[in-house]
Amino acid sequence: MSAGDVLIAGAALLTLAAALLKALDLRSRNARLANLSAGLSLLAFVAVTATLLLFGYYFMVSDFTYYQVWSHSSSDLAEVYKLSGVWAGAEGSFLLWTWLMALVLATEVVLEPRRKYLGRRFHGTFQVALAGIVFAFLLLLIDMELFQKTNPLLLQAYPNGYGLSLVLQTPEMVLHPPVVFAGYAFCVVAFAAAAAHFLSRDRNWFMVAFPWTRLGWIFLTLGIGIGAIWAYYVLGWGGYWGWDPVETSSLLPWLIATAFLHALVRHSRKGEYQVLAPALGMTSFVAVVFATFATRAGSIWSSSVHAFGSSVGASAGTRLTYLLEHDSTVLGIFTLMAAMFALTVYLAYSRYRETGPPEEGQAPKRLSEHISDRNNMFLTISLLVITSAIMLLLLFKNVDVAQGPNYSEFNQKMSVFFVATMVTMTVCLIWKVLSREWAFRVAIGLVVVSVALAIAGAASDSLDGLLAFSLPSYAVAVGASAYKLARSRVVGSIRKTLHNASPHIIHLGTAMVLLSYVVSSTMQAYPPGLDEGEGVVVVVGGEFSVDDYTIRLVSLTERPENGIVGGVSMESSREATVQILRSGDVLRDSVELSNLYGRDSLGDYHVLEVEVYIYKAVTNDLYFNFQWMSNSTAIFQAKVIPLMNTLWIGFGLLVVGLAIRTLAWQQVPIEARPERKPQVAAKKPGREKDYEALVEQELQKFKEKKAR
Repeated sequence: MSAGDVLIAGAALLTLAAALLKALDLRSRNARLANLSAGLSLLAFVAVTATLLLFGYYFMVSDFTYYQVWSHSSSDLAEVYKLSGVWAGAEGSFLLWTWLMALVLATEVVLEPRRKYLGRRFHGTFQVALAGIVFAFLLLLIDMELFQKTNPLLLQAYPNGYGLSLVLQTPEMVLHPPVVFAGYAFCVVAFAAAAAHFLSRDRNWFMVAFPWTRLGWIFLTLGIGIGAIWAYYVLGWGGYWGWDPVETSSLLPWLIATAFLHALVRHSRKGEYQVLAPALGMTSFVAVVFATFATRAGSIWSSSVHAFGSSVGASAGTRLTYLLEHDSTVLGIFTLMAAMFALTVYLAYSRYRETGPPEEGQAPKRLSEHISDRNNMFLTISLLVITSAIMLLLLFKNVDVAQGPNYSEFNQKMSVFFVATMVTMTVCLIWKVLSREWAFRVAIGLVVVSVALAIAGAASDSLDGLLAFSLPSYAVAVGASAYKLARSRVVGSIRKTLHNASPHIIHLGTAMVLLSYVVSSTMQAYPPGLDEGEGVVVVVGGEFSVDDYTIRLVSLTERPENGIVGGVSMESSREATVQILRSGDVLRDSVELSNLYGRDSLGDYHVLEVEVYIYKAVTNDLYFNFQWMSNSTAIFQAKVIPLMNTLWIGFGLLVVGLAIRTLAWQQVPIEARPERKPQVAAKKPGREKDYEALVEQELQKFKEKKAR
């Protein structure tokens, strides 16, 4: 047993002991047990930290006697990519994730004495849940045999390491996995805090769940954004999002965490969603574990293009059975996911039986009266939950569907829910600017215009029907968000001003991302007569057009290459020099694209790297690559993608908006809040009908109370 194995086993025992002692403290109220539990949690974090440092050290010194180092590194790698080799494999990334969760546990242990507003039972249950999850992950790490020795025959065949794939030797690879796993790790607090709330009934549990989940949401958004940049600029997949099962499963935690944060706002302020809010918090981390399962068991899906696991079988059921029987790690992750989901359902159902269904107020007399903060938030949460459920159902439905049809179906069905989300957000934003009656009228007009545009677009075959329907909503949502942001004024402190402006930044970013996604995925232009994935053959001196761009092939050259990448010997680098023109004007006179080719030990031919060139304009991107055919001929794949700059700006606004909201957040425990006396809204110019309806409702309530 190596030193690393001893450290992992020691960390697991320390974490288990910490959880047991904290559980005993809950029953006996023994301060010594609580202190001992805290000390063991900190020691467990030290042990996991030492494991990660030792693992990283083996990579940095290229100790290829360890299989993980040999399989994900080589002696000629740059130092930064030797470091990224730590999380290039499933085992190393799992260690990083476990370390981050151990960091969360240690942080919460240190912060416990400062959180007097949280009850002792909540603290105890919360830490037991956190430690239990960390312990389960450490058991999985033990099963993964992180410090397994390299087979001497493999070491003899590749003494300098098997090498790291070229697509992983990028700055995005250095950043993407750690950012994603940080988001995954911080979501564990939502699960543990929600479970502790279900068991302790502590009303201030959101004081712990809010900051960690917001931080996790920021990292999840950053991770998705960096992954999209990686796919778009480096991998040459032809786009930034392909609805691959691994991509789709990674979006699920983001959607559910978004729904959870919305529910938590109303829960912390109004006491609403007493069952749904904590249930969504627990479900968000269950979705995180499911995303890990989908990655490890990606071979179950026919459309998966990146996965760690492999399986055999004619059907998805047999492939899953094979994995569960032959891969103990996949079995462990699957079991953990099922157990956490069962616990979520049990706790939520038990709480629901105690509280019963929520009380319903007086039914609105007019349709416009349905527009309110409460109803808008409920509709938003419902749409996010329904979208997640439909996405999960499609993921299982398309388990045996090829990548192309899978992408098409997801694109069509998910766009419907994206548009619905935009319409909801648009109505909410309009109501914030205008009165309830005007918001209702604008919403009706918006739907009418959208339907008319959809019919006109479909009839003329000039515009996709769904895109035509969605454009008015996107345009109004972007405009209303920008208007609200521009009208934001300094109110009190800078912190409060930033906090008030941050939702408008988030909404503007959301509208820009969804608008860009729908437009960029439905309005791409290809060379005449070609569709997605089809190439045009060009000889040296020839040219082809796509939209109003022209690409002219100037020359093709070849040169030999040496080295080993991922067990494949590099053979040659082949370059194409092209000229880019637009409407007859030369935009780029001499653009060079280089592709790398090689052969493995069996003599099989491999395309190791295909370089993508992207010419960025204000409103669109020209996106193309090439494949070598002969010394005088190449085949090009090219397309024009609109609104990509808007997409990247939207991603940035999402992250900045919630970062501001997280940093400027200053929530107050429920007990410390001043009592609010019920007030009737003041009469405002232009809102006479809203005011009269409100007064009438108050009078009706008074009469009913007097009658009783």
